[in-house]
Amino acid sequence: MTSIKRLTVAIAMIMSLLSLSVYAQSPEPELNHFAAPGISFDYPAGYSVTDESTADAQNFILTRKGSSVQLTIVALRRIVLRKELPAALDEFKEPIIKKVETTLGVTNSAERVPIQSQLGSEQAEGVRVLSSRIRNRTGEVIWLWSNSRLVALSFVRSNADETIELPLWETVRSSLRVQTPVIIGTGTEGVISTKGALRGGVLNGKALELPIPAYPAIARAAHASGLVVVQVLIDEDGYVIAAQAVSGHPLLQAASVAAAREARFSPTRLAGQPVKVTGVIEYNYVAQ
Repeated sequence: MTSIKRLTVAIAMIMSLLSLSVYAQSPEPELNHFAAPGISFDYPAGYSVTDESTADAQNFILTRKGSSVQLTIVALRRIVLRKELPAALDEFKEPIIKKVETTLGVTNSAERVPIQSQLGSEQAEGVRVLSSRIRNRTGEVIWLWSNSRLVALSFVRSNADETIELPLWETVRSSLRVQTPVIIGTGTEGVISTKGALRGGVLNGKALELPIPAYPAIARAAHASGLVVVQVLIDEDGYVIAAQAVSGHPLLQAASVAAAREARFSPTRLAGQPVKVTGVIEYNYVAQ
């Protein structure tokens, strides 16, 4: 082999090794993590999350500037018993599917093709929304009943964006975690015993009466601010019978507990029987 050929082979081997090294060191796509009370998921960087939750359901919408994509996560806050599942599922999923059809502009000519998809570690049912008139956009809705809670994801995008936006769909589906409300049989940390109570999550939106806590003078002078979380136990008639601050600025906790004790709620029934409910009330203080 001539010296020129040996030099050419050596250069080729070096370039190959450099390429492999660069490939091996390529970083994984950057992911963001979103967490709210009772729900969390990962999503690729570059997207924004809008919280449109209500008292009945958590609702989060992911979009990206300059893209047609819209991914929506909806999770009911309440327990859904097995015996009420068929009716509850229809009531839950149908508005979500119709909203996707409206977004696609195919309310009168939509075809729903059954699909199955992975949601977290479980198999979810769903539909792909198609149109005989509009073929450049696609929508999918999947839903799942797991541990007595209903959750659904919808994914709308133009076909031209599908390859680019697919990692969003796959990342959210695989990482979604929902902490479902359950009947608990043991006490929690602190002084409040929640034995036999129904876990209700964040209760602000469910209150009939929710007094605003006083802003203590000492806290105002110290410019204390931020979120204070108070755990409460509600009896069968909707009255708060125990309250304890579990997080937040120490100067704001006493006022928050006092306000929480005066809150009122509608009585809660499970399978027709009145039950106690445990959950949290959140107070957000802005420094004055």
